[in-house]
Amino acid sequence: MARQIAAVFLTWLVILQMIYPPAAYGEANWDAQFQARIQEWMNAIAERDPQFTQWRNARTEVQTLGANQHQWLVSIKQAEQQVGYMVVGETPDPAQQPQFVLLEYGVGDYILFDDAFAPREVAAEPVYDGFASHWLIAQNPSSPPQMINAKTGEVYPSAFHANEPVMSKLSPDSVVHEGGRLTQTRILKSGSQNPFDQIGWMHQLYANKRISWGQLWQQNADQSRITYTVPLYHEQVLAPYVVASLHLWNDESPYVGVWDEGLRFVPFSYAEQIGQFYLNETSSPAE
Repeated sequence: MARQIAAVFLTWLVILQMIYPPAAYGEANWDAQFQARIQEWMNAIAERDPQFTQWRNARTEVQTLGANQHQWLVSIKQAEQQVGYMVVGETPDPAQQPQFVLLEYGVGDYILFDDAFAPREVAAEPVYDGFASHWLIAQNPSSPPQMINAKTGEVYPSAFHANEPVMSKLSPDSVVHEGGRLTQTRILKSGSQNPFDQIGWMHQLYANKRISWGQLWQQNADQSRITYTVPLYHEQVLAPYVVASLHLWNDESPYVGVWDEGLRFVPFSYAEQIGQFYLNETSSPAE
């Protein structure tokens, strides 16, 4: 009788393990898929865009962004030198397994949430939302939290408040996911660019003219300059950038690269939702 009970118990144990695999196996499988996506995207970018050649055979370090946000910062290093980063998200789909998506990537010495700009406060929490990414510092209960720009380390007044997040709510169809191939690239402005070197865009701030992806792609790199502006923190800050490069994934998912302490790419679907593009002829610095 005891042997029969033991046999039944072992049978049920095997069934339960099949239905509910051990957590360690699930974590290992998740990590393997995560690392596979990272390498897939790194190789795709390095092979197609010469600005990312240092990504070849580079090593990666991963850190979680925020609590329960399902976003990760991937730091990319070559011989201990910082050469770029990626921000990866996990998009839950009720009908399928969650999938990894590429929210942002960049090349250069300074990454998002760089230790060089990190606040020393223990309570500083990294909050990712594209250009509005920041560290959130909780102060005493009687004072509102303070934000520090995640790219430049700029400290904002405590009266500033973040907008509702946008990046985490993008449609999975508008961003790169598994099987993403970088099919087309365009370099518009090589070398770091300052948006205030030419100020034609400032005269167009209230034009409210939408620029399509097709118009961006058709611009002549030698004759025109594209400036992109983003109102942040309930329009307390207007951040301008020079558009430097364009990437098209799978011939359907466009990304825009701007100069921001390095080259920084975000989905076009995100960029056109929160900011505005301006086309100016490059005539003279005092235009």
